[in-house]
Amino acid sequence: MLSKNMLSFFMKSLGFLALTAFVVAHNCVIAGAAETLRLGFSGASATQLAGYLAVEQKLFDIYGVNVELTQSAGTTMIRALDSGSLHVAIVGGGQALSAYLKGVEVRIISGLVNTVPFQLWARPELSQLKDLKGKLIANTPAGTSLNLATSILLMRAGLDPVKDVKLIAFGRIQLVSRALLGGVVDAALLSSPDTIEARRSGLHMLMDLATQRIACPFTSVVTTRAVLEKSPASLDRFLRGILHGIKLALTNPDMAKKTLGRNMRLTDPEALEETYQRAVAVYERLPIVPKDAIDTVIKLSTEPPGRNPFGVLDMSIVEQLDKEGFVRALYSAK
Repeated sequence: MLSKNMLSFFMKSLGFLALTAFVVAHNCVIAGAAETLRLGFSGASATQLAGYLAVEQKLFDIYGVNVELTQSAGTTMIRALDSGSLHVAIVGGGQALSAYLKGVEVRIISGLVNTVPFQLWARPELSQLKDLKGKLIANTPAGTSLNLATSILLMRAGLDPVKDVKLIAFGRIQLVSRALLGGVVDAALLSSPDTIEARRSGLHMLMDLATQRIACPFTSVVTTRAVLEKSPASLDRFLRGILHGIKLALTNPDMAKKTLGRNMRLTDPEALEETYQRAVAVYERLPIVPKDAIDTVIKLSTEPPGRNPFGVLDMSIVEQLDKEGFVRALYSAK
């Protein structure tokens, strides 16, 4: 009879062998045929942790796809996808949906974060959402993820963005926290590590939107219909790397925090820990964007969309990987 230790060893070995079999079988098919995908990042954000890990740990190499990196603003990435200068991007899903509704043939093929991860912080005398009426709220330009999140917040709070509050748009998200800390505005949506500085400065958190689990295509993997039709195998390999990156984010906190520290230039242990915990709290093993996330964005519009908004979603590759057992094997391996 096997001891518990021996049984545990064999079970872990089987998990590792299962994952190895997936990788070997897949790479045997594509040996010598690795294609290059030009990948865009929209900036230093904890929600992109899985992508950072996939790059640093050379996970794309493992699954047989070459990845060239470009970093730029989200709206620039959408234009780059449309022009063909990028093949895939990790960017705000709201930006992708907006472009799609304007006729750009982008497709969301996975969702790293499918909820709003921000916290609402305000001056200490503001204790309730209704206290925001007549106040200045920091914002970013239309189409950005923070702008989308602010619109969702106001809708849920029953506040008219034109009549009830004054939105002050800043060109870069980094300026939002500075504006709040400096007293330029009364409230703002913040994410870690800015939330730590807000707390230390005596500001008040009015709402943690992450705990509300508001469906939203916040950080998405986006490509185009043309790339999906031309290079489905390469996107399959790319998404295997992303799924593996999610696995490392969820199961290897030491590695993940080192990666976050390097990419976000975080050295404060408290800030790093909180940023990591906030990131993985909104991650899911199977990163499928639900239709509810698209519906949340559509409800913000005063006019009906000109085309079916759900057409922007194409979860077929991720769903097939799950059906094949890739995700299960990934988490069985140690």
